[in-house]
Amino acid sequence: MRDTTKLHPRLQEKIAELLELCEKNKIKIGIGECVRTVAEQDALYAKGRTAAGSIVTNCKGSSYSSMHQWGVAFDFYLIMDVDGDGKTSDDAFNDATGLFEKVGKLGQTIGLEWGGAWKSPVDKPHFQLPDWGSTATKLKQLYGTPEKFMATWDSTSKVDQTAKKETVTAAKNKVEAAKSKNTKYVKPYTTKANLNLRSGAGAGKDIILTIPKGKTVMCYGYYTKVGSTVWLFVQYGKYAGFVSKEYLA
Repeated sequence: MRDTTKLHPRLQEKIAELLELCEKNKIKIGIGECVRTVAEQDALYAKGRTAAGSIVTNCKGSSYSSMHQWGVAFDFYLIMDVDGDGKTSDDAFNDATGLFEKVGKLGQTIGLEWGGAWKSPVDKPHFQLPDWGSTATKLKQLYGTPEKFMATWDSTSKVDQTAKKETVTAAKNKVEAAKSKNTKYVKPYTTKANLNLRSGAGAGKDIILTIPKGKTVMCYGYYTKVGSTVWLFVQYGKYAGFVSKEYLA
């Protein structure tokens, strides 16, 4: 399942940070596997055993042993023309130039655990939150099932609109509170043009700064609708404010 909105809220935030770091280092990645169901994990486990292909995991779905099942892990792939043939489609996992290690080290700088640093198995396209260890043992002891763990996110792990201590605003007035929330807006976005980050919803609100075209911002579902325009409350680095959804991809 390639749906980042199903991941732990803090991991969604880390993905936005990683995408921005990669962009600064002229590396473009996509987000692949996120949360896996029992059936999806069992299908992977069958490869090289009861199904065609090579063994890719030692975790059965029914054992809840994969961190992907707990919503605290994701895989990435390259969107780069590594071999110089004019295409990116054949280079998703082409590590000939060491790009996976570069991305891995970038992820480590923001507190992610990188599978490429493991001794066995080495899993270069994999990242996860390190809070519960490298395996699902502690999560199983604490919560039993992924469903019970995910049910705690609303009360203990939800990222709300309250600005973090390091969040900065250059606006004259405080940033307004968003009026609504919808989980369908929870994901990283890319700016389609140079875009003003504002202290409130509306073109007349104070400009905090201008976000360049092609940058990544993260929305946690908060927004205000003005007429037919949806203004999302987003995080851009250490800044937070409103942008028009029309200019986001």
